[in-house]
Amino acid sequence: MIVVEEIRGKLSGNETRRVERVSLGWEDRLRSRQRVKSDCGTEIGIALPTGGVLREGDILFEDEERVVAVFAIDEDVLALHADSGAELARITYQVGNRHAPVSIGEGRVLTPYDSVIEEYFRKKNVRCERTREPFTHDFGAFHSHRH
Repeated sequence: MIVVEEIRGKLSGNETRRVERVSLGWEDRLRSRQRVKSDCGTEIGIALPTGGVLREGDILFEDEERVVAVFAIDEDVLALHADSGAELARITYQVGNRHAPVSIGEGRVLTPYDSVIEEYFRKKNVRCERTREPFTHDFGAFHSHRH
């Protein structure tokens, strides 16, 4: 097993070596310690510093023949669409107020699919759709506060 203690760089589009994929969901990309396997069967122990986050294209291992990199898998997400910056802020606030992770993009907010959140936003006449695509939580893995 290969042990990874630091990210080696970012995968480039013109890589000539064999690329092995370690496909992970958003929650697994937030884990700094785990054991994974590439699509070619390479076993990797990830032991990043506490709080280390894996991102799409991060190189975990490389040698003369191959590069082992992180790939984000498609996940069940809810896309909430906004027509203005103010609406985008309101949507983001409401999703965050429910302690759901968010990814903020141009004119939309993504969150892991939750039928309760979908129903809430449909009642508020927010355009939303259930879709499958990679999800990346925009903020860190650590969060706490008191009410």
